Amino acid sequence: MEIVEIYEDWLYSISFDEEDLNEYHRVFREWHDLDYLVNFFSENKDSVNTDFWKNAGLDPDNPELSAERVIDEADCLETYIRNLVANCSSGVKPDFDEYFHFLGGKYKCLWSLEPVKSYGTDSPSLLRLYAIKIDTNCYLIVYGGIKLGDTIQNSPVLKDKVFNKIDSVLSFLKTNGITNGEDI
Repeated sequence: MEIVEIYEDWLYSISFDEEDLNEYHRVFREWHDLDYLVNFFSENKDSVNTDFWKNAGLDPDNPELSAERVIDEADCLETYIRNLVANCSSGVKPDFDEYFHFLGGKYKCLWSLEPVKSYGTDSPSLLRLYAIKIDTNCYLIVYGGIKLGDTIQNSPVLKDKVFNKIDSVLSFLKTNGITNGEDI
């Protein structure tokens, strides 16, 4: 496992030993892979077939439409992240500290290296990035995916990965004495 710089001083990503790409690049590649997305929405048709997602414009019988929405949202999110980097560099808002939200749950008592989540740009958003706050406006991406359920535990794929990834990265950071941005 290693930390990879995405935007110096502001955004980093974990690179897991078993993966070819760091998590930031892996998730954006996945969110732009039409075949992967159509397959994802086909396999998770039941999760899309809810009043919530149908009212939000998704069609459980049209995985291509859902895939296109993810690709569009991912494009907008990449642009928004670049804007946040520029804002952080200039000291203006919004910045990463406004963009990320504390995850809570089993992590609610952590006072440092706090797990956080973010949403894509659509409302409601299908996209989630999960990170660990290293310092003021300094975040380490540990995972990302498509959230179809009302909670992580009720969302396909996320339920099996998010907490495991966060826990393994927290352990890595503590083992390697990484407690703030100066340690990266």
